[in-house]
Formats: sequence, structure tokens, C-alpha cells
Amino acid sequence: MFIVVLAILAQLVLFAYFAMWLRHFAFYAYAFFEVFGLIMAFSIIEKHKNSAYTLAWVIIILIMPIYGSIIYIMWGRSGTNTKKSRRIRNIMSESLKRFTHGSELRLELQERYPNYNKISVYLEKEGFPLYKNTRCTYYPLGELQFEAMIEDLKKAQKFIFLEYYILSKGYLWDKIHAILKEKAAEGVEVRLLYDDFGSILTVPDNLIKTLKDENIQVYRFNPVYSSLSRLYINYRNHQKIAVIDGIIGYTGGTNLADEYANLYERYGHWKDTAIRLEGEAVYSLTVTFLQMWETESNQKEDYEAYRPVLNEPIPDHGFYQPFNDGPVNHPSNPAESVYRQILYSAHDYVYITTPYLVVEDSMTDALCLAASSGIDVRIITPRVWDRWYVHMVTRSNYGRLLENGVRIYEYTPGYIHAKTIISDDIHAVTGSINMDYRSFYLHFENGVWICGASVLQDIRQDIESLFLISDEITLEKWKHRPLHLKIIQSLLRVLIPLL
Repeated sequence: MFIVVLAILAQLVLFAYFAMWLRHFAFYAYAFFEVFGLIMAFSIIEKHKNSAYTLAWVIIILIMPIYGSIIYIMWGRSGTNTKKSRRIRNIMSESLKRFTHGSELRLELQERYPNYNKISVYLEKEGFPLYKNTRCTYYPLGELQFEAMIEDLKKAQKFIFLEYYILSKGYLWDKIHAILKEKAAEGVEVRLLYDDFGSILTVPDNLIKTLKDENIQVYRFNPVYSSLSRLYINYRNHQKIAVIDGIIGYTGGTNLADEYANLYERYGHWKDTAIRLEGEAVYSLTVTFLQMWETESNQKEDYEAYRPVLNEPIPDHGFYQPFNDGPVNHPSNPAESVYRQILYSAHDYVYITTPYLVVEDSMTDALCLAASSGIDVRIITPRVWDRWYVHMVTRSNYGRLLENGVRIYEYTPGYIHAKTIISDDIHAVTGSINMDYRSFYLHFENGVWICGASVLQDIRQDIESLFLISDEITLEKWKHRPLHLKIIQSLLRVLIPLL
């Protein structure tokens, strides 16, 4: 937003310059810029098939042909044809071939849950195998997850893989860092991957040198300095994964920063969630980590060396299907597709928690269709926000949803960062996926589809407890918001795909 404001001001200065010094040629210069912008607009329409994304960029470029084009080059390109994106796509394609798919397990799922089997079939066609023989624990707060994760890290014997969007100096990182240092000294293989853009203002000084001196392998995903040289700073790694010895894995909404464990109050009480997997399904988290690692290390990985070996079966009747998503696999979008399939297959209810509700028409249609069909659709968003403009757009989306029967709650104790969708006590997805355009199209994300597991009761009970401490937004209340908010929200809605 800061760069956009500067671009607008710069263009105004440019117009003033032409008006003062080039009055005789200003018309021709302006006409040239408009033609240039029109050419760029047609180019965008040809390259991008998503109507909302295309409309947003076309408006920006037609208003600001020169600077709008520069901003598009930096933030708007699809990125699917760059050298790095092609390499990432090849890495993912090759690594997914290593998975084995069990036909017996598929038949068992189909027999037990015939109405929901199609989601698993779809994910398997995208390359993500189905697992059983796995136990899952749900953590309704980030501090509970980190408490358990720290104990598991202390017990690591073979390897530790950590992958997070944000890594921030503070009490939590200091505690985890001390364990990683100790484990590396014992001969445990320790790897850390963090997103450079997400951590650019929070990462400890000299982190990479310090960790390498301690025999800890570390990479920054998509370093900003190299991206700037290509005028290309989009497509971040938003995944959250921790794997210990290939047997235990964590994922969810939390990053390695103190606010995620409520060690200090940033936006009120920070409500986040996570799950702990133990068993065969952890291998998919391992593969996802190694895929991202390969993209930065440029070295082939031996995926089989990290496949888990279970000493005994794990008694759990649930099915688990971890998956990942990213900007290089278009037109496939597993995260968005699974969310929509959950809405389309619902019989009784769909509950969703998300920090952002910045969705385009196709997802809005799915939500409205489910609610209009008598499904109890409820969404919890934050009352306290981290980005005011995204919160404005989130609220601007309430109207049509409320009109079609979707119930919307705002979490009042603070900021809800949890990312979960659950339906009918039968299946759910939890992980790093926000309900916004960036998660569905522009970021690397990961999640776990869970079906028929006892942990689903824990997830539902936690979400239902949030309804009691959240403020339900009625259609009447939404319609009577102040006029200036209506105007701001209407203007920002055009930029939904860019936020």
C-alpha cells in the first residue's frame, strides 16, 4: 500500500512536470502512456484467467499506466514461467512420484464414507496419498502446541526439520534454538527453512552464520535481495511444518514467534491452533519440507532416507491426507478446491475459522449455496485486526453472505489466526491456509484433510466454544455501519486479489 501511494504521488508529480515544462507535448505524452497502459491491460487479460485478479490489475494500470505497470511487474506476474518456478514444479512433480497409493485403503474409505470419498480421490489425483495408521492431537492454543513440540524436539534422535513463514527473535525462539544447538552437537541432523520476506524484520541478527557455526543447516526461502533484482517479490512460503524423526509432525497456523504462544500481547489474546501427527501420514509433511528445501539448496534429496519406520501399529480409525499448494501448480489449486468440495458435500454444518475473509465470487458462491440449501454455515473472523485494509475488505464481504444465511462471528478477546474448516463431524482441513486470494493462489501452503478421526470432536468443541465469546454480526448491524466505512470498503473490494 505504501508503494502504491508513492506511485500515485509520483505520477501526479510527473503530470505537473509535463503541464509546466512540456505544455505543448503533454497531450501526446499522456496519450502515449495511455496506449502503453492499454497494451499492458490486454496482455494481463490474455495471461490471467481469474476475472477478479484481472479486473484489479487492469483498473490500476489504466489509472496509472506507467507506475501501475511497474507495480504489476513486481507483484502481479503469474510467476509460472520463471526459471525458478519451473524448477520448483519439476521438484514437486518428481517427489510426488515417490508416494505409494494403497487401493485397499481407498476402498475402505469409500465403504465407510461414500459421500466424502471424492475429496480423497481428488487429492490423490493431485499426487497426495491417503494414510491411516496415524494418531492426531489437536491444540486449541499455540502455547499448548509449543509446549508439546519442545518436548518432542528434546527427544529427537535422527533429524529435525522446521519450516515457517515467520521466525522472530524472542523467548520462544531462544528456547527452541538452544534445543536445536544441543541436538546438532549430538549428531542429529537439523534443518531450518524460513521465508525471507515474512521474517525480514523479525529474524535475529546474524542468524544464518550463527546456525551454520552450530552445524545447523539453514536457508531463506526466496531471498528478497535476489527477487528484487528480478523485480519479482511475490509468492512466499507460508507453510508451517515441524518434523521430528519422520514419526512426529506438527502443522497449523502458528509461526516461531512469541505472540503465537501469547508470551506477549500484540493484538489482544492470540487464538491459534495446531495439530500433532504421529505415524505414517507424517511422511507427507517430510516430503513437503524436502520439496521446499530442494528449491533453495539446488541439491537432490534422498526422500526414502526419511521415510518413517513404525515399530508397531497406531490404533486410530481416522484417515489422513496431508497436501500442499502453491503458485506453480496452476490451474490446479488443491486448497481452494478442497474447501469448495467440503462446502458442496455438507449435510448438516460447516464451521470455518480464518483471520482473513478476502474471497472472490467462486468461493462466495459456494458459501452462499451451502447456506441457502439449509446447511448451518458459520465463519469466525477477528474483531481485532493486524492489517486494517484487509480487515476492511473482510467486513465488506459480509453483506452477501449474511443475506444468504451464512452466520458470521467476530472473535472479541483479540486476534484469531486459526485456519480450519470442519463439516458434519466427519471431515476437516487444518493447516496454514487462509480464506483469501493469497493463500489460494499466490503462496505456498499446506494442510491436512482429516476424515473419520476422533480428533474431529475436539476441533468442533473448540470452535463451538468460540461462538460463545464472539460477537455475531447480523445483517441489520452490517447495513447500519457508518457511511465512510461503506465507501472505503467498496473501494478496497476492487483490490481483493492484491491484498
